[in-house]
Amino acid sequence: MMKTIVATQVHFAFFTAAIICFVVPGVMAQGSWLKKGVTKKVSEFDGRRKKLSSEDKFDKRGKVTVRRIRPQCFSDWNTDPTALPYLFYQLRLRTGDESTWYADNSGLSLLDDEIFDYPILYFTSHYAFFFSDEEVENLKKYLKRGGTLWMDDCVGSGPFMESVPQNVQRIAPGAEMKLVTRTNEFSDLYTIVYQFSKLPDLFKEQFNRPFQAAMVRGRPAILFCPNDYGCRWEISTPPTALNPLGEGAHGMAGETQREAVYQFGINWLLYTLTN
Repeated sequence: MMKTIVATQVHFAFFTAAIICFVVPGVMAQGSWLKKGVTKKVSEFDGRRKKLSSEDKFDKRGKVTVRRIRPQCFSDWNTDPTALPYLFYQLRLRTGDESTWYADNSGLSLLDDEIFDYPILYFTSHYAFFFSDEEVENLKKYLKRGGTLWMDDCVGSGPFMESVPQNVQRIAPGAEMKLVTRTNEFSDLYTIVYQFSKLPDLFKEQFNRPFQAAMVRGRPAILFCPNDYGCRWEISTPPTALNPLGEGAHGMAGETQREAVYQFGINWLLYTLTN
């Protein structure tokens, strides 16, 4: 794993420039995050949200924020609570930027106009879902204004996945759900930072399905992950200096697989922000 991580040092300065409308340029870390871990220069992080100052609450400009949503229908929308914080923690370790990247786990209603403050909304659950007519109308506006909806099936198959096509057609009528394979149309998802010839190879076939994208005004405005990546970002113990990934939750074993999913998650984020 160490060779894999050290070999995939990334040049985030390019991406900071590409998404300047969203972010404040960070200072690049000197050396790799793994080297810092080995030399005990990486502090422990327990996944809890830091208390924000009143200024942060008022002005979120300069931060790339992924906001978790809370639909009106029955849903365990708050499952895998450490998933997003630890994806962003890994991103901060790898960029050396402590201020730009921020995940907000508190559930935001789709009826709240605050959704227009965020470039990405994240939704995951085990259960079937059905957005209300009011939620659909707000989501339509959100997507047309340039926002992106991430959906992550927390099972890898079943009711959540079966609910996706119907709800996508209501949010983006007529949009085709395209398979996000490594073709010219979607190649950036596989190469924008880390290089992948295909999706990370996970231990069960049901977790190796292609992402799907619904196009709105020529861009991938809805991205659906059928492979439960949140459970692989999720951790059961905090990362430490000597174990930067922490222990995987839900009995998810295999550092190599978890590292690959963190890498692909970072690609997913930067691909979204530049498309």
